[in-house]
Amino acid sequence: GEVIARKKKSAFLAEDTVKPITGDYVRFRFNPHGESMITSVEPRQSWFVRRDPTARRKEQTLAVNFDTLFVMMSAAANFSVPRLERFIALSEDMGEAELVVVLTKIDLVENFSLAAFLESEGIADKAEFIAISSKTGAGLDDVRRYVKPGCTTALLGLSGVGKSSLVNALAGDEWMATQEIQEWSGKGRHTTTSRELVMLPDGALIMDTPGIRE
Repeated sequence: GEVIARKKKSAFLAEDTVKPITGDYVRFRFNPHGESMITSVEPRQSWFVRRDPTARRKEQTLAVNFDTLFVMMSAAANFSVPRLERFIALSEDMGEAELVVVLTKIDLVENFSLAAFLESEGIADKAEFIAISSKTGAGLDDVRRYVKPGCTTALLGLSGVGKSSLVNALAGDEWMATQEIQEWSGKGRHTTTSRELVMLPDGALIMDTPGIRE
């Protein structure tokens, strides 16, 4: 069921106290007549952390408690090997989870071949790769090998890379707000502005995260 709860302020005052984010398991004091109070966060089984680009904090936790991390990058535009290598380096310490690189929007690339793309970029041996088009459905069977009942898949990538479109394609419904690609720039408009944990009709869980800008 659902419980409306907020952090108990006094329980999270210490600077080194782990504060809850989407995907966390928490302990809480139940209030049947109003807001319950979150009192602590349970140990995380997996996490993806990077240096905070704003320098307000030393680290920024982007996702927790996932079984698979999908690092999503467009095969049609703005693909960057250095960016991919940074994601892979950060994923080397993410706990009990596996990394899969998802190349999106292959319908926009004429005669796309995953093997040829990986060879041309020199990245074939760097990670597990799958290639998809949420628009045509190409590659979604490969995605469903990871997105399955009882498992959580976290989606991570730049703004407009197609994370929300993938959720829509898997759910078979307009679960997430999406907008058409801007034809003049080839970039998707940013739509997800907060982390959201979505349960698909088959019981699989997807964590959609805000597009990374920096």
